[in-house]
Amino acid sequence: MTTSTIVILILLSYGTAMIVISRRASRRIRSFQDTIAAPGQTSLLLLAGSAIGGQIGSGFVIGGAEYGARYGIAGAWYGVGCGLSYFITVALCHFIRTRHYVSPADYFAHRYSGRATRLIYTAASICCSVSLLAGQLLAGRAIFLTLGFPARWGVILTAVIALAYSNAAGLWGSMAVSSIQSIIIFIGMSTALFLMLSSPGPEILAAALPASSFQIAPFGGEFLVSMTAPIVLASAVNQISFQSASSAKSMKSAQGGYLLAGSVLIPIAFIPPLLGMFGRALFPGLPAENVFTSLLLTRLSTVVAAVILAAVICAVVSSCNSAYIAVAANLVHDIYLGMITPKADSRTCQRLMLLADVAVCIVGIVLALRMNDIIRVLSMGYSLMASGCLVPFLGGVLWKRGTSRGALYSAFAGMTLSLAASLELIRLPYASISSILISAGVYVAVGLLTTEDGR
Repeated sequence: MTTSTIVILILLSYGTAMIVISRRASRRIRSFQDTIAAPGQTSLLLLAGSAIGGQIGSGFVIGGAEYGARYGIAGAWYGVGCGLSYFITVALCHFIRTRHYVSPADYFAHRYSGRATRLIYTAASICCSVSLLAGQLLAGRAIFLTLGFPARWGVILTAVIALAYSNAAGLWGSMAVSSIQSIIIFIGMSTALFLMLSSPGPEILAAALPASSFQIAPFGGEFLVSMTAPIVLASAVNQISFQSASSAKSMKSAQGGYLLAGSVLIPIAFIPPLLGMFGRALFPGLPAENVFTSLLLTRLSTVVAAVILAAVICAVVSSCNSAYIAVAANLVHDIYLGMITPKADSRTCQRLMLLADVAVCIVGIVLALRMNDIIRVLSMGYSLMASGCLVPFLGGVLWKRGTSRGALYSAFAGMTLSLAASLELIRLPYASISSILISAGVYVAVGLLTTEDGR
């Protein structure tokens, strides 16, 4: 039996077990609101495990190892940013829970008059979710490539599996599965790193890699900011953060869960880049995105490597599910229930959620097939979210003179600049920061020139 066959069989078995767990969790779902928020059902440890798993399922492991192969230990910066972002969420938990918000759009509807600001937040959040989904599909593609699948089919398989899974258990089920997978992946990565440090040992890194691989920032400050700032800044208006915080059993569970997740993620952010560095040293001819899976399959037993890869794939699927749930919250909760039919029944909402998932799946596949850099795709989504929504959110909280027009114009300016810079249509230094600063300038200027009633 070939290695690929063994890996696929274990992947199928592991995936089946995760689906069974999710289906059991689905018993908690009694309404559409349970699907997207699971209010009052999440413990501290479950929230922390799912928060860790949500990052591990995207750019943290596969992207971190890929950047480790390219840049060395500095590939950890994206993972460090993931951990720091949860500290921002800790500070927001009281704000979210005391006001019973499920989405940042709930706050925008409360703070600003009219529907335009809520709609532009929804547009930014959906664009961000699609970018995150595309990044996760690229992570799945990297694993399927190693198993012999063509790149295109790796993306499509990951997307279809995630879509089939997405409606099985809602937010709570996804969190439960992510928690299990984060433990398995952490143990697997730690075991792989221990074996690498034992044999061939760290000396192979010094002999095979350039000196820049051991520098904490071998690239310019602008690239460093682009790896860390978007996810940290976007955490204040992140859809899943609002949903997860509102799902916690108590304020202590919400704050403690995110504090624990951030504290764990920062130190383990260095494990994937180190594995990527060993992979580059051992397989100098392989593409950077393939070194992680090749390292596991050649340096660990086939069964152990297969379990780790299966856990990573299922973590990717769970993260895709989070993107699907975020879009469902935006379209169904924020727009359909919030603006069109407030008293719609749960069955109608579930059907709309499925249609939204299919549409997002198709767009995510198209985007993933056109891009190759996992962390760049993820950062693009976070940057778009932060540039469009951070200023209206913080401005509304901190400045009484902030107006609906100011929120709308600043969001439009920030999103336009961020998107143009991401697509390289314009050159904007430190785009993830400068687009927010320009957005803030627009917000203040319009706020000073107009009042809330538009005069």
